[in-house]
Amino acid sequence: MMRSLYFCALAIVLVWPAVAQVATPAGGKTSPAVHPDGSATVLVPGPGNVSPLLAQIQSAGRTTAADVSLLSIRRWKVASDTRNDAATKAEAIQRNLTTALPTIVAEVQNSPNDFAANFKLYRNLDVLYDVLASLAESVGAFGSKSEFETMAGDLDRIDKVRRTLGERLDALASSKDAEIAHLKTQLKATRTTTASAQPKKVVVDDDDKKPAKKTVAKKKPPATVTPASQSSNPQ
Repeated sequence: MMRSLYFCALAIVLVWPAVAQVATPAGGKTSPAVHPDGSATVLVPGPGNVSPLLAQIQSAGRTTAADVSLLSIRRWKVASDTRNDAATKAEAIQRNLTTALPTIVAEVQNSPNDFAANFKLYRNLDVLYDVLASLAESVGAFGSKSEFETMAGDLDRIDKVRRTLGERLDALASSKDAEIAHLKTQLKATRTTTASAQPKKVVVDDDDKKPAKKTVAKKKPPATVTPASQSSNPQ
């Protein structure tokens, strides 16, 4: 009974969502953003150094994998379906911690500010936490007290690094948004400057290009001379 109450209290503490969001961690580094015209460089706040957090994730993963491998699930005095379900979860957790997690951590190490890589790591830790919590619950109900306490500690460590990584994602998203907004502003300014610098085109009417027609003076017809009328015959 006490074990069940202890687990319930622990679960409430671990599952309680974090409410603080970090826009830019203290001491965070900056990442360069180049102007669209390539004329200058502007520093945009970054989410800081991820190496300490990755070290914590790797340490928690190694410890949890070792603790899960020592669980005496096959000796539980419960139905075979319950034992098989717990054993399947334990194997899945160990595969994740020894194969999938190190690969994803390496991706983040290679591209610390890549949002997709960081989110992939967070999603993996989130799923891992859910499966580990389910296994810990079974250990609390059917395993020994020492095994449950060990699993509870592992669950707490995984939860802490998961929350810290979630805060890092918030900071990384804020940094990316600021960078995109800055680039949009610079692009708009560049377009405006380019448009104003272009020479204005002068439109010439085709009719103005045609040479003026010369006016040819018409020659006046020669005057007609009418001979004087002959005088009458002399007498």
